[in-house]
Amino acid sequence: MGSSAITTIAIGLFLLVSAVYFSPDSSRSFSTVLSNIGIPERYLKTAWSWIGLTEKSDQQPNESKSSGGDDNAKLFTVDELKKYDGGPDSDGLYLAILGEVFDVEKGAQHYRPGGGYSFFTGRDASRAYITGDFTENGLTDDVSGLDDASLVGIEDWLSFYSEEYKPVGKLIGRYYDQNGNPTKELLTVREKVAKHQKNKWLEDKDKEIFPPCNSEWSKEKGSRVWCTKKSGGVERNWVGVPRELHLKGKDPRCVCVKNYG
Repeated sequence: MGSSAITTIAIGLFLLVSAVYFSPDSSRSFSTVLSNIGIPERYLKTAWSWIGLTEKSDQQPNESKSSGGDDNAKLFTVDELKKYDGGPDSDGLYLAILGEVFDVEKGAQHYRPGGGYSFFTGRDASRAYITGDFTENGLTDDVSGLDDASLVGIEDWLSFYSEEYKPVGKLIGRYYDQNGNPTKELLTVREKVAKHQKNKWLEDKDKEIFPPCNSEWSKEKGSRVWCTKKSGGVERNWVGVPRELHLKGKDPRCVCVKNYG
């Protein structure tokens, strides 16, 4: 298990202990403190979901993202969800992504038969959001074999639907069991997403401290590296000088470092 996954689990255990020995409100206060010191909100949300708690919100229940084990969440079988494909005799216009079901009637022009996204309705086609494979074989909820960055992309789509459309329940199967609780497969996906997001966050922080150099190569002059106030895509109020950075387990790279202060 990677250090980022351990970090996220540690956050979850910390919040759980505070909730058990103090109160949910106390643990939410600790959550705010962690957020203020730079822990990304997505990791905190993942930790909350892992320990089976949800954060307080001013939103109404129908406006918030549903979570596993929600007693009020409607549970759909695969066959039941098929009845919400927008066809003439359908019961509505629903789709699922990573096992979460949403009412997409608001975007009916896109999701009804003939619309550009009609193949998503009445099923969970999580994999196709990233692969772009809209064949019957490609329209599947099986995301095994996708890299962590692709899983983050699917998670971003889930966030989009959570913000734009009404959540109506869970799909029993790959990601939720018959009681509406997350399956081991969903927890694995969440762990990979959290790990990738944590690593990306650390990489971004690293680039702020050690911005990459500009570089070019020509047959006549060979290679050249230099620094500017925007080199590496990192805007700052200093230029710095090029240096080779060596970090354990990583290839050396050219970075800009301050030559004063």
